[in-house]
Amino acid sequence: YDWPLALCATLGAILSSTDPVAVGSVLKSAGAPPRLQMHISGESLLNDGSAVVFFAIFSAMYLAEVSEDANDMDDVTWGQGIATFFRMSLGGTAVGFGFAAGLLVILDRLDRRL
Repeated sequence: YDWPLALCATLGAILSSTDPVAVGSVLKSAGAPPRLQMHISGESLLNDGSAVVFFAIFSAMYLAEVSEDANDMDDVTWGQGIATFFRMSLGGTAVGFGFAAGLLVILDRLDRRL
């Protein structure tokens, strides 16, 4: 196949996420401990999130590559893709911690009032 690297990476991002239900059923039939099943489910959540981020980055790179009316400002480089991955990953983590901290404050105040 004569596929560009960005298209191959996009396809890889789509196919990379695992199915925790199928893996969980295999682990149950093998008699794996529940803690291992929990770790596999957690890994699958992180993997799915990473797959979405990588798909967004690689598809943008591929579309910029094949777009006929794209100028130099629309090109997405590998460095920009890596920076976007870290920005989206760390930004999402920061937002999650912010919401968790806010909810902890609210729940603490509600607990004191009751």
